Amino acid sequence: MKNVIKGAVITLGILVVLIVVNILCNKAGHELNSLYTGVITPIIAMAIYDKLTGNPSNKKA
Repeated sequence: MKNVIKGAVITLGILVVLIVVNILCNKAGHELNSLYTGVITPIIAMAIYDKLTGNPSNKKA
């Protein structure tokens, strides 16, 4: 259960940062492609989650 909460917090944090970036870009007149931002968000979340949890199955013996 602890890892599920970590994953949810990481994902929410990334989404908040992404929303702020979108707002700033929209104010500056730049449109971000939602396809790319939708793909980047879970990739970054998985990378951060993997580093924070320190999953022992990924470590070489």
